[in-house]
This record gives sequence, C-alpha cells and structure tokens, in this order.
Amino acid sequence: MTLNTKLQKDAEERRLFALYEASSAKEVSITSQLLYPGRDLPHETYMQMVGSLRAVRTECNDNRLAIGVHHKKMQKTLY
Repeated sequence: MTLNTKLQKDAEERRLFALYEASSAKEVSITSQLLYPGRDLPHETYMQMVGSLRAVRTECNDNRLAIGVHHKKMQKTLY
C-alpha cells in the first residue's frame, strides 16, 4: 500500500488560494498598465499606480505565505 502524498485541499486552503489568485490578478493588471501606459497618463497618476502595485505585491506575497503556513500545518496533523 502506498501513501497518498498529495494533500486534499480543505475549505481554508481553497479560500486562501482564492485570495491569492485575486491579488495575483490585480498585480498582473496593474503591472500591465504600468508597462504600457497611455500617451496622456499624468506622472502623478503613474506614481500612484506604482504605490498601488507595491501594496498589491505585498498582499500577494502575504497570501502566498499564508498558503504555505497552512499547508505545513496540515502536513503536521497527518503525521
């Protein structure tokens, strides 16, 4: 008999993945807007978008770390 090494996703892990996917999508959107700005984008607006991107990247990283912490916690409960 072999052990199932792939953990089943529980409700909390699915919730964390949904949060990560949403923040990741925001990050991609803002990055795209910064890489390809319109001709008449004011510098002030551009800098606000850079600040928003920093905040979204932090949120995205926090969500990714939360998934890792949850995954480790679930592995410990199995063994």
